[in-house]
Amino acid sequence: MAARKTSKESLLSGKSPVPAAVLAAVIEKPGHGWDVASRARRRMGSSWRIDSKHIYSYLERLERDGLIRSQKEPAGQKDELLDVYYPTEKGEEARREWRTMPLKQGVIPTDLDVRLLFSTEDDLPDLLKRFAEREERILEEIEDAEKAETRPVSYLGRVINMQRSSVERRLRAELDWLEDARRELELERDRLSR
Repeated sequence: MAARKTSKESLLSGKSPVPAAVLAAVIEKPGHGWDVASRARRRMGSSWRIDSKHIYSYLERLERDGLIRSQKEPAGQKDELLDVYYPTEKGEEARREWRTMPLKQGVIPTDLDVRLLFSTEDDLPDLLKRFAEREERILEEIEDAEKAETRPVSYLGRVINMQRSSVERRLRAELDWLEDARRELELERDRLSR
C-alpha cells in the first residue's frame, strides 16, 4: 500500500506549481483576485498562464484548503465590494513546508508533444501548421521576455531576471528542436507525396 501524504504535502504538491505561486503572492501582499493574478504573472513571466479570469479557481481551492481567507472590502471610490485574500497561519506553514520539499522530476509533455506522438501520415498538414503556430508563439514569448527585463537593483529584480533568462534559454532550445522536427516532417510529407 502506498504511503499516505501528509496534509501539508497534499495541499501544495501537485502537477502544477501555480497554486503555490498564488499562495506566495497572497502571503507577500494580500489583494483581490486580479491583483494576485497580476503579481504572480509578473513574477512568473509569459511562459506561465495565470489569467485573471482563471485565478479564482486557484483562490477557491486555497481557501477551501484553509490556506487563505477572503473578506469583502470596498473597491476604491466605488460602492462595490471585492473579495480580498489574506494568508492564514496554515497557509504560511504550508508554503514553508513546500519550499523544503524535493523538486518534482520529469518532463511534462506538451499538447504538441502528444499530438506528434499520436499522429499519422494523414495528420502531417495539420501537424505542420501547429508547429508553425508554436514557433511563432515562442518568438513572441522571447520578445516579451526581452521587453520585460528589469534592472536588478534588488534581490527580487535579480531573481526575476534569472527566471526570465532561464525561460528564454528553454524557449530558444525548443525553437531549435521545432525547426529540426518540422524539417523532418516536411521531408516525410515530400517522400509520401512522390
